[in-house]
Amino acid sequence: MAEQVGKRQERAAATADQLLAAAREVFEARGYQATTVGGITDRATTAHGTFYLYFRNKEDAFAKVMAQVLDELYEEAEASWAGDLRATIARAVRGFLVVFRAHRGLWRCLLEGMHQSPTLETIWLDLRRPFVERIERTLVLLVSRGEIRAVNTRATAYALASMVEWFAFTHFALGEPSEDDVAFDEAVDTLTDLWLHAVYGRVAPM
Repeated sequence: MAEQVGKRQERAAATADQLLAAAREVFEARGYQATTVGGITDRATTAHGTFYLYFRNKEDAFAKVMAQVLDELYEEAEASWAGDLRATIARAVRGFLVVFRAHRGLWRCLLEGMHQSPTLETIWLDLRRPFVERIERTLVLLVSRGEIRAVNTRATAYALASMVEWFAFTHFALGEPSEDDVAFDEAVDTLTDLWLHAVYGRVAPM
């Protein structure tokens, strides 16, 4: 009996993963408005009704897709700000941009979806808040140690996070500036310099 339950759970988990992967592909390719539950189940090769065993609606499916991608994004952007500061920040920025570039279609989809659904706007803010709060905690620590000047740590954390996010969006999702004009490594170096200037008032030593 336990073995049968275990197999059912495995099948259910596999179906959920299949639907989530299909939802990510369809949202990224079609955008939020043009994506339908039918389109997702067709891509996943599952019955239409199966979708509702795992998601309440299209909005719920998109929220779960973004949660999965943001986990990947912010894991890559993890930075301790210890040791070589420039290298640490550059590594975090690079990781963020790599994941963002890989899912550029989802960010267009997110912007489109937030215009149609206040719920998605709330979900997005809730998902990104831990990332911003992590930056804020680091800034508070640096201020307390006297390593940086006194700043409004909350406002600064939101400003720094938004700088990287919005640059990534306009660069990778909208093509402004184009990737021909600004190479990937140049983008990483520029954002790293701006981050360090903003926090330290200078470029940290190499």
